[in-house]
Amino acid sequence: MSLKLGSAIAVSTNYIKSNPAVPVYNGEENPNNLYAVIYHIEIGYNESSVQKIKQYIIIDYKEFDLSQDKKNELIEIGKEYCKNKGISENDELQIALLDDNEEAEIFLEKIFNNMKVIRGLITKKD
Repeated sequence: MSLKLGSAIAVSTNYIKSNPAVPVYNGEENPNNLYAVIYHIEIGYNESSVQKIKQYIIIDYKEFDLSQDKKNELIEIGKEYCKNKGISENDELQIALLDDNEEAEIFLEKIFNNMKVIRGLITKKD
């Protein structure tokens, strides 16, 4: 097999950026009080020659059984994170809690589907 790089192919996705994770503490800021972690992923893409950015705020938390009030509180913490980072609440922003592994997989699949990568170019045809 003789592999060789080809020419670049234009795709809708310009970049993917993972920002540093931000811990959420219940009480004082120390490892024993770690309650959740906020992950922030940005996906840059072009739409009608205009660059846009999809913002995904993913909140992973330690407890398995959270009440709806506690979940809402975590969403509010996510909104506070966005406000502190200057991220406006619009169609380009999605805040999600990772309730369980299945939900995490579905959410991450949605992120990668939104990347609009041309997969057919590398699919083997029979």
